[in-house]
Amino acid sequence: MTRKTYLRAGSACALAAALAAAAGAASAQESTQVEEVVVTGSFIRGTPEDAALPVDVIGAEELQKRGSPSTVELIKSLSVSSGVLGDTNQFDSRAQGSEGSGSVNLRGLGSQRTLVLLNGRRLAINPLASAGAGIVDTNIIPAAAIGRLEVLKDGAAATYGSDAIAGVVNFITKKNVDGLEVGADYRAIDGSDGDYGLNLTYGKPWDNGDMLISIGWQHRSKLSVAERDWANQPYLSNPEAGWSAAGSPSSFIPVASTTSGLRDPACAGRGGYPGFSGLTPVCYWHYTPFDNLVEKSNAVQVYGEINARLSETTRFHVEALYAHTDVPDWNTSPSYAALAVPTAEVAPIPQLAGRYFVPATNPGLIAFMAANPTVMLTNLGTGAQSTAPGTIFAGGALNVANRPFGIGGNPAFGYGPSIGSRSFDAYRVSADLKGEFGNGIGWEAAVTYSQEVGIRTGYDTLVNRYALALRGLGGPNCDSSPSTPGIQGTPGVGGCMYFNPFASALPSNAITGAANPGYVSSLANSKELTSWFFQKLSTKQTSRLFVAEAVLNGKTSITLPGGDIAWAAGMQYRRSYFTATYNDISNALINPCVNTPDFGVTTCTGSARNGPFMFLGVGTPSDNQSDVVAAFGELSLPITETVQAQLAARYEDYGGAVGSTFNPKASVRWQATPWMAVRASAGSTFRGPPDPLTTTTSVTSLQGILGVFRAVDIFGNPNLKPEKANTYNVGLLFKAGAFKASIDYFRFDFKNPIVAEPVAGITNAIYPNGVGGANNCADPAYAALVARFTFNGACGSPANIARLKTFYINGAPVENSGFDVSADYSFAGVLGGDLAIGGTATWVQKYEVGATTVEGVVVEKAFDAVGLLNYQTTVVPIPEWKGQAFAEWSRGIHNLRLTVSYIGDYADQRTAPFATGAYKDATGAAVTVSNGKTIDAQVLTDLAYRVQLPRDTTATVAITNLFDQDPSYARLDLGYDPFTGDPLGRTYKFSLRKKF
Repeated sequence: MTRKTYLRAGSACALAAALAAAAGAASAQESTQVEEVVVTGSFIRGTPEDAALPVDVIGAEELQKRGSPSTVELIKSLSVSSGVLGDTNQFDSRAQGSEGSGSVNLRGLGSQRTLVLLNGRRLAINPLASAGAGIVDTNIIPAAAIGRLEVLKDGAAATYGSDAIAGVVNFITKKNVDGLEVGADYRAIDGSDGDYGLNLTYGKPWDNGDMLISIGWQHRSKLSVAERDWANQPYLSNPEAGWSAAGSPSSFIPVASTTSGLRDPACAGRGGYPGFSGLTPVCYWHYTPFDNLVEKSNAVQVYGEINARLSETTRFHVEALYAHTDVPDWNTSPSYAALAVPTAEVAPIPQLAGRYFVPATNPGLIAFMAANPTVMLTNLGTGAQSTAPGTIFAGGALNVANRPFGIGGNPAFGYGPSIGSRSFDAYRVSADLKGEFGNGIGWEAAVTYSQEVGIRTGYDTLVNRYALALRGLGGPNCDSSPSTPGIQGTPGVGGCMYFNPFASALPSNAITGAANPGYVSSLANSKELTSWFFQKLSTKQTSRLFVAEAVLNGKTSITLPGGDIAWAAGMQYRRSYFTATYNDISNALINPCVNTPDFGVTTCTGSARNGPFMFLGVGTPSDNQSDVVAAFGELSLPITETVQAQLAARYEDYGGAVGSTFNPKASVRWQATPWMAVRASAGSTFRGPPDPLTTTTSVTSLQGILGVFRAVDIFGNPNLKPEKANTYNVGLLFKAGAFKASIDYFRFDFKNPIVAEPVAGITNAIYPNGVGGANNCADPAYAALVARFTFNGACGSPANIARLKTFYINGAPVENSGFDVSADYSFAGVLGGDLAIGGTATWVQKYEVGATTVEGVVVEKAFDAVGLLNYQTTVVPIPEWKGQAFAEWSRGIHNLRLTVSYIGDYADQRTAPFATGAYKDATGAAVTVSNGKTIDAQVLTDLAYRVQLPRDTTATVAITNLFDQDPSYARLDLGYDPFTGDPLGRTYKFSLRKKF
């Protein structure tokens, strides 16, 4: 089915339904309620909230009392959710490309395994999130229109099908809204211009129906890494916190003595750290201050729905959503490291092929020799140092451990960071008819069409053009014969320009603003030259989903001691669709090789079709689609007045290699005493591979490999099998007067999870002793694994790794278990008002992951992920304990709420960063950096005050992180764990709402 067919089908259904609604509304004479509330987890009408399944309900009123947290903040605060996307985290492959979007991750099993619904209907996935893993973007949800949030903390594939392995989060819009409500809020954040938003909600009931319209707009101001001291640590305090050995200023090797090298002597004076990578002297520089902790963004959601009673027994509903999120200035390093090497076409002599060569005619090198009559060289084999005349570079230099732009910023962007963008557009329309036959059987038919379009842009260096610019053959006007492959020109003559790789080209430190006393304006690199070799990559990716479904429900004539048996049965058809396109320069079909753009070569050296860029890879356009047909049924069995049971089953057929699945589920609730009930459930769940992951194209991620960032290409896999799980839940419910509590034990036995191969495991398999010591490069048993790497040189040194090729696979089994606890109690007559106290907590008892094998080698031994950071594994960070406690006092128009959140400590499981002598100081002496092994427990306190003012006006003041606690320190690029922590510090939020 083509996109046009989708749109026509969805539009036709919606139009027909709308006409029917209009006709019905005109003719109906009475207002008749035709349905009972259906709680998430069941299609049977009248299912109570405290039934056999563990469902938490959070209403709009409660959210206001909490200070109206954003969707991301709310989801992060849930004790059952771990590893949430939503905050900027461009250095973790699971978050790259997702800036501006959000997710839910129940049980930490992966956001793609939590089904997100809007009014019980599906949404298309975010095509960019987590490399297309199948995640719904929660930032498109129209928050101003939401009346309540229901969280089903149990596997629900028997009811809802694929994606509901870990549970369901159902956003349900407001009902019975009458009139206009306008809201505005502002959040003051230190170091930022703050976040602010406006929203408008209008509802109109009439005799035969109602309507709801909601418009929301949110602005987030950027918060630079440079604004937080805890994120800006010296090199030897946190070498992983954004320090790179591939810098600018960089290091040089004289062609006259290729066994020795030096770092640019201006390194320390420009703000770099003069260190060593192995025995090579390098200039470490701090790249994260160019990045943001919060990206500037603007988001808008427009939502509308119409409900109409067409007759006494028939009801029509239609809803439409449009959401747009724009991240216009995504900041990243001024340029990426030179991981790819130039081809033979740009080498002046064959012996220099594959090297970045700076000839003696380069004005930057001429000035360098004049300014440095004597230089200090380091022997690259022994580390011994010796002095030499600066003229040792008269035969030219090799530029190593380099990138075009670093400390001084990028001249194409005003000597600041490289700036890309992210944008997301979501469209959704859903319509349904509900009614009841004369025999009391209810019926429902619905169609839903949704799509999300993601556009991502960024910049990187064209390898050969950069190498040509070092030789004076750079610039858009250098080539005198454009129709002839290559660059025809004379170095430094006419339109041919030199690129100066030395510190004399840098006006200042772009972050601190400190002027460079060695700067020579005539040696600066122009914006024109930069734009010639520093090119934009862009991709547009679209996911679409069409769902048609029908459900029947009612009661049978079979009566049990507790009442009549109720039932529901239905069918569903889903078609999902994924497309990806790329601009020409980043399209693997057009520019597959380093030497394609300027030399027309399409047979890549070594058959590595990674494209023409230094770091980023290219993509292959894709067009995937899949169909799912499902049938399902439920029974509600009131066995006695105190024992209620539910049975559910679902059959889904994916066709092709994926096949079909049958997933049953049984649950029971026993009211053992007037004050205590027992509930239990057991079932199986299933998830087919999402369309983006069954392509043969790849996404390039930036990942740290043994302390150095490298390119990791993550490829799709058309041979993926479905993932399956058995889920169990046993709980106790307590209710006595003003006291309510529950405790639930959960367990997930997971098989064939679809995961990306673990980067740390693959690297450690080849280099079990880290940077130094013996490795497995020459072991035949590891040959296929070694072939996954691209090296600049030999395998023997990890410093030679340029990039790594990984795939999505069906990974090792997972067993996840633990306990959820909640309780609350209300007191009357406290200081003239009412006091409520309570809390929720989750204890993860076990998260065992089996051994992972890649290319016949066990790259990751079985481990328990509980209490670990789990960096570069198949698991997100899993704190053992997470919870919230609150105290809320209400009196008349006043409401005051204190919330204390707790996240337990967890450990960084890596060994290499904490190894003895893993780093070197400026003298070359070995240094051990041991801090950060434990990410400390965090206790955060929030305070919110709400007051009802005259004329239907409500004001709220909320202070988050009341005691201004820094996020717990982690040995990560941003200095904290963005999946878990909060980088904002103390903030003040002011909200005002007015009803008309």
